[in-house]
Amino acid sequence: MIRRLALLCALLVAPAAHAAKGDAYVTKGECAGLPAVSLKVAKGFCVGLAATKLGFPRGVLPLADGRVLVADLGRWDAGAGRLLMLTPRPGGFDVKPILTKLDCPHGLQTGPDGAVYIGEASRISRVRLDRSPPVLEPVVINLPATGRHPLTQFVFGPDGAIYVNIGSTSDHCEDGPPGKPCPEAERPDAGSAIWRYKLENGRWTVKLFARGLRNSMALAFGPDGTLWQGENSRDVLPGNIVSDTRPADELNRVRAGQHYGWPYCTGLDTFDPAFGSGDCSRYAKPERLLPAHSAPLGMTFYDGPGAPAAWRGSLVVALHGYRKLGHRIVAWRFDKSGQPARNFEVLVDGWQANASHPMGAPTDIKADSRGRLWVTEDRNGTLLMVSPN
Repeated sequence: MIRRLALLCALLVAPAAHAAKGDAYVTKGECAGLPAVSLKVAKGFCVGLAATKLGFPRGVLPLADGRVLVADLGRWDAGAGRLLMLTPRPGGFDVKPILTKLDCPHGLQTGPDGAVYIGEASRISRVRLDRSPPVLEPVVINLPATGRHPLTQFVFGPDGAIYVNIGSTSDHCEDGPPGKPCPEAERPDAGSAIWRYKLENGRWTVKLFARGLRNSMALAFGPDGTLWQGENSRDVLPGNIVSDTRPADELNRVRAGQHYGWPYCTGLDTFDPAFGSGDCSRYAKPERLLPAHSAPLGMTFYDGPGAPAAWRGSLVVALHGYRKLGHRIVAWRFDKSGQPARNFEVLVDGWQANASHPMGAPTDIKADSRGRLWVTEDRNGTLLMVSPN
């Protein structure tokens, strides 16, 4: 069983140090009823500014009635987060906090029961929106909440189970025993892993699903029931070398029981000799590589009748990273056999700071039934909408 650890969100860098005003966007014209912003966008799409001044927005969840939920992390210390309800009005949204004093909220999903689920540090709760005020009902508790990656991201599988990211407490197990395997990656209650929680006969069963995944902030199940993960890889190379172009982040097809190589392997086959002798052939390889430090934080399969036919079924990924190859939204198309294309295509780009807009940092991304993609930006405190024209 995963141990309960004390909450240490306050040890991380405060988001306020990076925040910019969302109204720094210069709008011109209209995008599906919202003020349009001038980002580079794939043919057939536009980007609208839905809401600003949302604090430090992370998770997003469009609802069937046109409203949108946003998880505002607030600050990295406990009790500063909010759940925001955005209600559409002509030209934008009215914003109302419906839950406050949340503990580093991040993940937002709709459960198989139709209810809303929210991930805070150390727990996942069900939100009863039919009550005033809404009520939090803890579902999964005692999740780890220390170290480098305390935020709770999760996704529901086609089996009804909750697949939960337990991020590593370090970058590359730098405090582990020299020349030895990394304890966090190998112990029975492994961190750097995805755990499966399933309610069976009124009781939760908990099982390690896959390990060796440093931080699975981007998770999505495909139409065929396969779990996909965007891996935020190590920050430094073997030998504590810092590089802007390595190591690559990853797109992984996650299979039960597999070990994906953190912290031992970077890229496809570079083994870190700090862990003794070994090679990368014993670990599951990534399906595709992402640019280094691009930081995939949100991921969704673009399905449904509203999605343009040319993009339907593609895997859309929000790259949050501040470095050159981050801050954009990309998509992988899949062939009939379920394989992703060799290279991704860029859906939204040009987020470098200029006179028309601030530097972007897309965080979470979800699609609604009309084919609109809803994107939070924690750096700028905004909600954007990417819409088919």
